[in-house]
Amino acid sequence: MDPNAAASSGSVDYGRSPPPGFPGPPDYIPSSIPPRTPRRTPAITQPTKKLKDRISKFDNNFDVTWAPRPPPEVMYERLEEYFPEHDLDKPVIDAPSGGTSPTATEAPAVPVQPRFKHKKSIRVVAAEHKRQMDRTSRGDNSTVAPLSRKRHTKLWGSKLEEVTTEQGKGPLSSTASDGSPGSGGGTKPVAIFRWVRGELIGKGTYGRVYLALNATTGEMIAVKQVEIPRTASDKDDSRQVTVVEALKLESETLKDLDHPHIVQYLGFEETPTFLSIFLEYVPGGSIASCLRKYGRFDEEVTKSFTGQILSGLEYLHSRGILHRDLKADNILVETSGVCKISDFGISKRTDDINMAAAYTSMQGTVFWMAPEVVNSKGKGYNSKIDIWSVGCVVFEMWTGQRPWSGQEAMAVLLHLYQTKQAPPVPDGIVLSPLADDFRLQCFAADPDERPSAAELRKHTYLELQPGWSFNGFK
Repeated sequence: MDPNAAASSGSVDYGRSPPPGFPGPPDYIPSSIPPRTPRRTPAITQPTKKLKDRISKFDNNFDVTWAPRPPPEVMYERLEEYFPEHDLDKPVIDAPSGGTSPTATEAPAVPVQPRFKHKKSIRVVAAEHKRQMDRTSRGDNSTVAPLSRKRHTKLWGSKLEEVTTEQGKGPLSSTASDGSPGSGGGTKPVAIFRWVRGELIGKGTYGRVYLALNATTGEMIAVKQVEIPRTASDKDDSRQVTVVEALKLESETLKDLDHPHIVQYLGFEETPTFLSIFLEYVPGGSIASCLRKYGRFDEEVTKSFTGQILSGLEYLHSRGILHRDLKADNILVETSGVCKISDFGISKRTDDINMAAAYTSMQGTVFWMAPEVVNSKGKGYNSKIDIWSVGCVVFEMWTGQRPWSGQEAMAVLLHLYQTKQAPPVPDGIVLSPLADDFRLQCFAADPDERPSAAELRKHTYLELQPGWSFNGFK
């Protein structure tokens, strides 16, 4: 697309005031992407001054990105670095604790009751799980059943107990809650899982994400948390209340999802202090962090990642879910090259994914936003907004830049409102005819002319070279 097309048409003047009827700003308009100058921002992992002053190991000295997440095997060898606020050698975990491993395929109907009273330390539990992983990787399944796609037992309905910093270093006591929102408790025995919170590993649209350890089984997981409003001023803060409600909705929307290209949701916990969603731990980083580190991707890597994203999106849409915030920051990439869609903080479930009147609120991040989100003319929007956003993610992989690079958010909103045009391809980026056709289909101004995720997966551009496999970015 000609980057000067809009200017030459005379239809856009970024210096003018917004036209009559121009909508108010969406829930999240980012400022310009800041220059990547080092600036330390302390990671808050516990509400104490000592922890506020400590920097997360995953904070790589830039505000706009996070250090890559290492594979679990590495963290098992260096537990002190990733769980620095815990006494890893203190016996705090009942052995056996009851329940089953979160790597099993299904949760038990009735938990196994513990037969022993002695306790294990966090280090011992982690070492046992590490040995289990090693046996599985060697193909020795005499004592361990083969694992398929790192499947996890969902923790919904289980009792979840956090081993906090204070509990891990002092007399043992714990807080517990049922593992699903709104559960009624009752007398039915439930499986018990204890967990330990480690380093801050990222920030999403809502809340913070921490490394965590399932201390019952030794499995590395992740936990996404938001703080519960407690003071009068907190409760009057509509933003904070909205964040809490969004996390509850997120957990309800996603607890039944199971797909190889979607980050798996494992459970939910509510305490007087935090709301927590438990997720599978994905080693590696986001597509955005990989782009910042390596630059724009090779063509085959882009094709592979795009096909995987569309596979996950097709599944989401088949379950009636609009993501509404697809961007390179929200696609995680395992070190093996497997992509997983994450961060469902503003996703929505609908009975009819194709119904244009499904939603009318302006949600998402401006630079990845479809024109009909900005100017729906009262008709609303549907799942095709995610297709536009996929086009923006592929644009990032082609160019190594975010869409509309160099432009302010309000200018982009005005441009989308008036022209419905796609982000211009930067000078020096040459797309093949197939790639350009793929781009044009994603960025069709009329959402009805955009293909569905299932249709777009069949595009000829995404065909990989015979025998190709992911071996890194360079």
